[in-house]
Amino acid sequence: MTQAMQERTDTVPDPVGAVLGQLVGDFAATAGVVLTALGRRVGLWDALAAGPAPAEVVAERAGAALPYVREWLRSQAAAGYVSYDPAAETFGLAPGVAGVLGEGPLSGLADGMAAQFAVWWAQLDRYEAAFRTGEGIAWGTLPAAHAEGMDMITRAVVAPALVGQWLPAVDGVVARLSAGAAVADVGCGYGAACIAMAEAFPESRFTGFDIDDASVARARRAALAAGAAERVSFEVAAAADICGGPYGLVMFIDSLHDLGDPAGALRRAGQVLADDGVVLLAEHAGSGKLEENLHPVGRFFYAASALVCVPNALSGEHAEAPLGSIPGEQSLRRVASAAGFSRVRRVEAGAPLNLLLELRL
Repeated sequence: MTQAMQERTDTVPDPVGAVLGQLVGDFAATAGVVLTALGRRVGLWDALAAGPAPAEVVAERAGAALPYVREWLRSQAAAGYVSYDPAAETFGLAPGVAGVLGEGPLSGLADGMAAQFAVWWAQLDRYEAAFRTGEGIAWGTLPAAHAEGMDMITRAVVAPALVGQWLPAVDGVVARLSAGAAVADVGCGYGAACIAMAEAFPESRFTGFDIDDASVARARRAALAAGAAERVSFEVAAAADICGGPYGLVMFIDSLHDLGDPAGALRRAGQVLADDGVVLLAEHAGSGKLEENLHPVGRFFYAASALVCVPNALSGEHAEAPLGSIPGEQSLRRVASAAGFSRVRRVEAGAPLNLLLELRL
């Protein structure tokens, strides 16, 4: 081999090595999520929020065993969530970490995702069978920890955004809710969105619908605990069978893509909608073109789609081709049109991870 050929060979990337490197990164991230969740449970993030300190002090603050805490700190430093001063041998929090992983309103995001990840791993054999047979896996047949995790996420990020940002961006809705209106939430889960809206708009009345009876039972208990049971009710019903109305607002908050017949669900929403009512769709942000979603957020949403959204859609009696968790605006517009909605407006509400559409008949 000539010297030129040798030099050329040395500069060609090793594709196997590149894939192994990527896989090791995934291994590290997966293990890191476990440690992040443990840090929440043990109180290590709050211990670090008290100020930079050696590992011994962090362990003492948290009341945890030093050998475990030391390795936890080293891993989090490698991840970038924890800063490390080699001269002083102290650990601290990187900027912004306390607001997300410390005890605060956003902490439910990490706790909820950890709960759901644990369920996904435990269901691996079931997922394998579903992939081979094409059978669905209904949301309500997953362990309760999965719905509990979703509730944590909803309370941490979805409900505050809904009340504080999304609803004010929908034409006329805040004024209507302030005066008093009937609202339906389709796929309500444990009811966090309905309860948050009831607290913000005491003149309105809210009904949450979910096909999972266990979730409805939990939602009813949550409404009682929040002192909102007089203004909020929850019913077991499929999306195509919701009742009551007429509603000034019908909401599908990250739920339409979970349904086997989304057009049928929207058609029913139109039937119970007031003449001047509005349907609010909140879906995951992203393009209808795969090539435009090839980034970490797209990767996560597609994974969640394969493990939760598509399986649930395939479990229904009238399952069609599932939308998936990133249906894209044009697909949603087509579904809305097929359901009889003539006016569709994209709602701009500063929601980088969500696509919001306002539908009117």
